Amino acid sequence: MTNKKTLAILLTANGVSSFAQGFTMMSIPYYFNKIDDYSFFSLSLTIITLASLFWALYAGSIIDGFNRKDVFLGTNFVGGIVILSIASLGFKEGYLTNILIIMVYALTMFGYVIHYPNLYAFSQELSKPKDYTKITSLIEIVGQSTVMGSAIMGTMLLKGIEDVHVPFTDMTLTLERWEIHEIFLFDAIAYFVSFLIILLIKYSPNMKLVISDEGTLYERLKTGYMYLKNNQLVALFGICSFVIFIVVYIEQFALMTPYVLNHLKEDAPVLGLTELMYGLGALFSGVIIQTLFSKMPVLKAVVLLTFATGAIFLLSSLTCAIIIFINVAFLKGFTNAGSRIFRVTYLFSLIPNELAGRVNSFFNVMNTVFRLIFLSIFTLPFFMEGSNIVYAYGILAVFCFVAGVVLVINYKQFSKLTENIASHDEEH
Repeated sequence: MTNKKTLAILLTANGVSSFAQGFTMMSIPYYFNKIDDYSFFSLSLTIITLASLFWALYAGSIIDGFNRKDVFLGTNFVGGIVILSIASLGFKEGYLTNILIIMVYALTMFGYVIHYPNLYAFSQELSKPKDYTKITSLIEIVGQSTVMGSAIMGTMLLKGIEDVHVPFTDMTLTLERWEIHEIFLFDAIAYFVSFLIILLIKYSPNMKLVISDEGTLYERLKTGYMYLKNNQLVALFGICSFVIFIVVYIEQFALMTPYVLNHLKEDAPVLGLTELMYGLGALFSGVIIQTLFSKMPVLKAVVLLTFATGAIFLLSSLTCAIIIFINVAFLKGFTNAGSRIFRVTYLFSLIPNELAGRVNSFFNVMNTVFRLIFLSIFTLPFFMEGSNIVYAYGILAVFCFVAGVVLVINYKQFSKLTENIASHDEEH
């Protein structure tokens, strides 16, 4: 694997920022549910998702049009400054308005839109094709390790700890509950730490990337669009393989909190444990998925994972048991991370790196459209009443099954594109 040091620095910086971001994104939905204003959060999430539809297109052009190290530096610096300013206001006034809290949520979501496509494009640029699966697996391992860490910390700090006995000692642990602005301060500090780590990266863009930077924004966007128009099977595969990410995203950011609080009648500890189990599943996937599916083509693996995710969401819609929900969170983490590893490996192998940002931005636009549609439906008051949130899980299960059927119908055509991109490629 080439550029090991650079990749290690990049993954470390990503882990630091992801830890604090995960903590923040877990705390905000919980905060609005606890103050009985989750409908405001749901409406805000829909509006933010709509705005990200346009931002995704521009973000792709930025990724392909600027030094990718500078993109990371810029997003971390801006994120740190804005969130630090909001946190400081919270310390000064003693509280934060709902609008300011939503601003932090929006900034973090907009950061996701450019951060992960840039991370994957940068990683692709720094590595050789034979290492693509290994690199995407490492990204998952680091990312999901931080998810677990933020889940554990979030559980402790959102509710606080009172007189908890420390094993093998006579000590008890007490930790006061953190206010939302204290969480934001922690987030801002992590952005700046990540910024400093990224400064250590020594990097010069390759010539193909520099040449592709030329032209107006419209011309650059058109190049990405024309690639997908001329490679429609790649486009269809990309959209269908994104479905697992879409449904898991919607659950994590819009459905999980009301499911736990309204349907299961539980609180922050269950939310934290669910996030922890999800992270464990994704981490396990990053470590073992390549071996587990070693004799299976990428397409078949994605098909199986898509149907499995549909079955998991269907089970959640039909049951009301904490033990089931917590355990299927592990499976959701496994299927989402596994499908992402295979999808990104596939796209790495087919899409030129100088087009990676723009092409991925179009995929992001499509998955944003689907998210917007579902969020618009799930923000209706009906889904927030009692256990009605289970119907949302049922709808997402059907969505997974439909995507799986589309993949099966087009399997032979897709196989012509993926037959040489099996997860057991001996070069790996």
